[in-house]
Amino acid sequence: MNRYRCVVEYMGGKYDGWQSQTLGTSIQEHIEAALLRITGKKTNIIASGRTDAGVNARMQVFMFDTEREMKERKWMGAINAFLPDDIHILDVRLVTFRFHARYNVRWKKYAYRINIGPYDVFTKDYEYQCPIKLDVEAMKEAAKYLVGTHDFTSLNSSPLSEYPDQTRTILSIDLQEYDGHITITYCGKGFLRYMVRMMSAQLIEAGRHRIKPEDIEKILAAKSRTKARRNAPACGLTLEEVNYFEIAALDAGGMIREYLLQDDLPEGLTLKDTEAEMENRTYPLHLVMTTRHSQQMLARVIVMPEETQIVSVCSEGRDEAVSLLEQFRQWLGLCGLDERMPLIIR
Repeated sequence: MNRYRCVVEYMGGKYDGWQSQTLGTSIQEHIEAALLRITGKKTNIIASGRTDAGVNARMQVFMFDTEREMKERKWMGAINAFLPDDIHILDVRLVTFRFHARYNVRWKKYAYRINIGPYDVFTKDYEYQCPIKLDVEAMKEAAKYLVGTHDFTSLNSSPLSEYPDQTRTILSIDLQEYDGHITITYCGKGFLRYMVRMMSAQLIEAGRHRIKPEDIEKILAAKSRTKARRNAPACGLTLEEVNYFEIAALDAGGMIREYLLQDDLPEGLTLKDTEAEMENRTYPLHLVMTTRHSQQMLARVIVMPEETQIVSVCSEGRDEAVSLLEQFRQWLGLCGLDERMPLIIR
């Protein structure tokens, strides 16, 4: 069995969102229908997350498993041959089963675009045509209240019965205006349904002076679905980028992976430091061993070109390290290091 990681872009205006629908048409259905024609078997795909009806994507990521073997570029051409011209595969890569399109997401980046100039038929499919001038400085001030970790119950429509914890972290919001076009870029670990569009609607309200920037703080604190019912039009929203963390070894009990936002970082290092180490392969590399589901830390992993140390922080750490050892040595080899290097577990 082979696993492929794919990047797709699409214009969402003609579709009922990413996910397959009982009635209607979705991006997922078109891609799975293409795979059926290629492989002769029903093949399910799993994406980084859903996009709603009318929402666009410049970089949506999905994966599929298949027994069919083809070169990556041939897969790309074959799938595109059966897709409409507003859905296009940009990249296909063969990956290990340690990769998961949904569970390995480090962060996502969305952009909400607004045209505050004259109506433009050429941008209407990816920009909200706003007929009212907006105070950009007020919008920037309001955006500051959304950055950080908050309970976003007031600014999404995901049912509390399915998502009782509606706390999410917004890493950054960048708002730029140029020649009558506003772009609001959100970066965060995960987003609830309509969350980005509802945040954008409140920033537009601040830009119209219908609310004060500091009212955003009150809306969040209320944790009420009645405080902010506006939802910015879907056409203005685009999924711009999905970023993944790397997993070096994985089994039913645990994993060795990059440090993430929720982890206790090594003394003297920031998350940007550990991400840069992995991206540039500068040593030492600092990794963490955790349980697979609860993400409890089991050990710290320090990779050097001549030696690797796995330092357990609890009694289970040593046993899990032994379990992951063979996979981890293979990953070291993929990094260009000696798989037989001394590996000290303590």
